Amino acid sequence: MSSAWQRPRLDDAALRAIVEGTAAEIEERFFDELVRHLARALGTRCAWVIEWLESERRLRAISFWVGDGYHGAYEYAVANTPCEQVVDDRRLIHVPDRVVDLYPHDPDLGPLGGVSYMGVPLLDTDGRLLGHLAVLHDAPMPEDAQVVAIFRIFAGRAAAELRRVRRDRELREREQRLSRLIDSVMDAILTLDGDLVIVGMNSAAEKVFGRSLADVADTPFAALLAPEAAARLRKVAAELGGQPEGRQSLWIPDPLEAVRAGGGRVRADSHPDGRRGRLH
Repeated sequence: MSSAWQRPRLDDAALRAIVEGTAAEIEERFFDELVRHLARALGTRCAWVIEWLESERRLRAISFWVGDGYHGAYEYAVANTPCEQVVDDRRLIHVPDRVVDLYPHDPDLGPLGGVSYMGVPLLDTDGRLLGHLAVLHDAPMPEDAQVVAIFRIFAGRAAAELRRVRRDRELREREQRLSRLIDSVMDAILTLDGDLVIVGMNSAAEKVFGRSLADVADTPFAALLAPEAAARLRKVAAELGGQPEGRQSLWIPDPLEAVRAGGGRVRADSHPDGRRGRLH
């Protein structure tokens, strides 16, 4: 049985509370809360936020609200759906009534009780399509400026969060690629933070020092050096701190002698040009 659509009546304070309520959630729950609040704010049966899979021309639901619960995993080809026009035209699409008649080859509109639809693209700052936000109702949803305004506010929040998620994902992927590259080289490489504390170590370094990263993580690098080498490192670090921004890089002219697990010592090999190491 369809439920007649009621024009939402929200004052500024209520709308602000809804939008800010989603902002309090962490990534895993943000989109769930957003679509739930959106469906309730607009009085629609369904609301979803979708990620665009460009190479496959498919849409994958990040969160999908239906009736009074979440739909679960959901992915579909964009062809022959109202979402296709949102994706291709990069604009808000509103079908106030008879959406099933307009898109008869969409296999999901009927089971969802679709009568009216509204969707809007979610874009990156460079105009790249990230996904879209949409609502579907089982009764007509006439054109209404306030509804569109509310919908766009939610779309703005969804786009901002989706951009952040994409940036974090791309950063993790770059870090993973860099980590694999560093781990594959034969030179011993240690990664230090601004206080010269060890935060990373490749496989070659683990062999050279006879210690795993788990053994030395969060340990000052000086603790792995012979006393005279540790003193020289502190001096170079002090000089480095006095360099202007963008030029904080210094060569260490003499080899640093490190202490291996068990008490043995190892010296840094020379670079082909005679320099020993670089700190930045």
